[in-house]
Amino acid sequence: MQTDLSYLPMTAQKLIALIGLPLTLRLIDAYGGRAINLYNSDNSLDRMAELIGRDAAQKLLSFFGNAPFTVPLCKRALTVLRNRVILAEFDRLTMTEGLSARASVARITRVFTPPIHERTIWRVLKTTGEVQVADARQMSLI
Repeated sequence: MQTDLSYLPMTAQKLIALIGLPLTLRLIDAYGGRAINLYNSDNSLDRMAELIGRDAAQKLLSFFGNAPFTVPLCKRALTVLRNRVILAEFDRLTMTEGLSARASVARITRVFTPPIHERTIWRVLKTTGEVQVADARQMSLI
């Protein structure tokens, strides 16, 4: 299965190409939204190596040099992922467990930490996920 990286910022896509997705996610979790100065010193490389490993830290140093680089937050991608989880969980609760829509939404609010407001979940449920193009030759109605 191919992972859809189109929602990620270009800097995150570059990091994934450089050190791989799992290590990039670790880097985003630890330094998301911050600029990192990676110097060619043992102390700087050791701190980064503790997080992502010596080989990946060396690749970052080789690619970026001593110039600072920003680790993205990936807020849009995380929102898309959250919405997919909400839609899947709602379908599971209503179809397999037989809960009502209201009971399902109430349960979904407690799945996330911090909890999500019910209105946000209803807003997500009004969407049907991603729009699939039936025919590439057809123009958009929007």
